[in-house]
Amino acid sequence: MDYFKKAYDWATTFDFEPIQIEYASKLALKMLDDSCQMSSHDREVFFNVYDAICDRSDISLDDDVNQLIMLARDRNTIYSKPEFANIVHACKEEIIPTMIRDDMKAYKAMVRKNLGMN
Repeated sequence: MDYFKKAYDWATTFDFEPIQIEYASKLALKMLDDSCQMSSHDREVFFNVYDAICDRSDISLDDDVNQLIMLARDRNTIYSKPEFANIVHACKEEIIPTMIRDDMKAYKAMVRKNLGMN
């Protein structure tokens, strides 16, 4: 099964709650910093969800964190462009203390459940 396409297609129509959009961004930042414990496959699945959220006209991701993610990432990869690595890492270090672990786990579990990845 092509989970990457499934993830993107699902996220283009799913009715995300604001907290879920926030954690999609925080997870994207962690993955971009390469400080996330997920497999490459799962990272790509979650980046497809993030990309779909970014591409939606009904969701605005114009804050500084999402602007940095969009600048620092080549959408063909799951990693930061080398010239942005230090900025991404510094931003992640600033954002992580505001992250609630249970909210991140809930977001990941919700995505996995909706994609049939459990």
